[in-house]
Amino acid sequence: MAEHGCVSAEKGWQAVAEARGLYLKNHSWGEFVFDFAWANAYAQQGLNYYPKLVSCVPFTPVAGPRLLLAPEQLQEIAQQHDCSSAHALFCMPSEAEELAQANWLRREDLRFVWRNQGYRDFADFLAALSQKKAKNIRRERRRVAEAHVEIEWLAADQLPASDWPKLFQLYASTYAMRGQEPYLNMPCLKAWASNFGERLQFCLARHADELIAMAFFFIDGDTLYGRHWGAAADFHSLHFELCYYQGIEYAIAQRLSCFDAGVQGGHKLARGFDPEISVSMHWIADPRFRAAIARWLAHERDAVGEQCTAIDEHSAYKASRRALAL
Repeated sequence: MAEHGCVSAEKGWQAVAEARGLYLKNHSWGEFVFDFAWANAYAQQGLNYYPKLVSCVPFTPVAGPRLLLAPEQLQEIAQQHDCSSAHALFCMPSEAEELAQANWLRREDLRFVWRNQGYRDFADFLAALSQKKAKNIRRERRRVAEAHVEIEWLAADQLPASDWPKLFQLYASTYAMRGQEPYLNMPCLKAWASNFGERLQFCLARHADELIAMAFFFIDGDTLYGRHWGAAADFHSLHFELCYYQGIEYAIAQRLSCFDAGVQGGHKLARGFDPEISVSMHWIADPRFRAAIARWLAHERDAVGEQCTAIDEHSAYKASRRALAL
């Protein structure tokens, strides 16, 4: 992403020399841990929230190693650059514990993950769901089939060169609907295709031989990660088919144990995904704001916990399966 200009100082991601994945940020886009309200609170008090120090993989709400320096070193770097704060986004549980011991603040959010329970095929997965939820999924998949949409999976390094302009157009269209520029550019996507090969998979939808939608996924170990999608036409249930059902079916066929569909999106619950907690850690330099944010985060964690409990009670799975999970 840095090599092809998707991540740069000009775009608000200034790399810090002390560690890879450490950035000075002058905005909060592309992080998936939303702190715009914090920035607004600083502005209302005549203070600067930016720059801030962020340890993350840009545009990637996936947990991984973030603590490449000691907490005290991160705080020193933040102070050297006159940052309001430092943030470790989607960090590992052991890192969250270490940061908590250094008085960093814990923030929680929900992500939605599908777990493979040894399903033989998609029908076997549906059999584990409540009758109502399984019936709804069958209906949504049937609507896509009745629209004569043809779907295929291709490894990124097998994509025809003629498809790339359309693929990028589809990817960019999702951002265009929100009035944004896409985070990634075509050279970056092509570089991923060259370097990742079969670990980057595209699910393509065609209608009357025309490419109308796509979703792409990464495979890491035993996990499939859903990343981006785009469509040029509004076919009923096509989003659910490409982004969820095809991913589940692929994970079953490839004997992958997990399909991580990312943060947010309660509609995933009705399609066989379960809520899990994702964690980020935050150091706030100003003691007044630190105390206020700490109180706010405590309430937010309570709300996320209550939401997770309420969501679990409305799981797509049969009551017997939920009882076994408990």
